[in-house]
Amino acid sequence: MKILEGQSNLVSNHEVYEHILEQQKKNRSKNRRVPPNQFTLTKDLLTYLRTKPGPLANQDKTHQYSTEALYELFKKLREANLQSDLSKGEMLMIVNLRPTNIAVLSTVVEDMLERFTEDEQQKIIDIITETLGFDEPAEAAEGEEYDEDAAPSIENS
Repeated sequence: MKILEGQSNLVSNHEVYEHILEQQKKNRSKNRRVPPNQFTLTKDLLTYLRTKPGPLANQDKTHQYSTEALYELFKKLREANLQSDLSKGEMLMIVNLRPTNIAVLSTVVEDMLERFTEDEQQKIIDIITETLGFDEPAEAAEGEEYDEDAAPSIENS
């Protein structure tokens, strides 16, 4: 196999996820057997994409990510005059990581503090969480409190 054009398109994790599911569906409907290495690769890739904290972890239940949702995200960022300030790579990382706070957004957007005001940063986060949703923070079980005495200690020998 020969690569004709390297990295001609950027694809999001969601697009890869949808493509893999579509291929699985086609193979099942035609009763095709896939090579063992393809089966393993597909299984491992889906496991990776469905693992928290990834935004596709609950995709089977929530269906938050869709082509329409991504178009809506881009539309809202454009309406807020924020999309033109973000590069294609930054937009791809926003879609892949779904940052839900400014700290995570700052790892995605280069020179964020110089390029965006605090209000604009918060507006970006608000648009992302409104359009793509967010994971509820994990809460400790009821009645469970942190017990310093029960925590493992490291002793110097």
